[in-house]
Amino acid sequence: MDSPVGIVSSERRRQSDRRVHPTTFWSALRYGGRRQGFRRAGEAYRAYVDCPSQDALLLLSFVLGASVLDALLTLLFIQHGGGEANPLMSLVLRHGQTPFMGIKMALTSLGAWFLVAHQYFPMAYRGLLVLAGSYLGILFMHAVILLS
Repeated sequence: MDSPVGIVSSERRRQSDRRVHPTTFWSALRYGGRRQGFRRAGEAYRAYVDCPSQDALLLLSFVLGASVLDALLTLLFIQHGGGEANPLMSLVLRHGQTPFMGIKMALTSLGAWFLVAHQYFPMAYRGLLVLAGSYLGILFMHAVILLS
């Protein structure tokens, strides 16, 4: 005899539910996780995933590339009599070009990765967009200076 419609006769799961504990912030910072998104509407608000979205990775790549380009162009301008506009980085630049590049890339990388890890937090994702837009503006300023 057939079972009544809508009633499941047996539990098909063999493992315990992995979603009992949500992905933590520390898990979101590491590389190689499996959770890429969410299945249900509303789950993504202020939650973490193990793998960043393609949009977030694209923004991260742009920010890191623009940061390298900004640092190299800044060093080029300094060789031709220019200066660093950021007071903190100007202080670091007094210790040499290598510390300047290292600290600039470390600060930018850590900050951008932190925002990517929080990609489903609305303010963090907006912050990542603002950071990318800021670097676009900085690169535009470098182009204007280079062409003048």
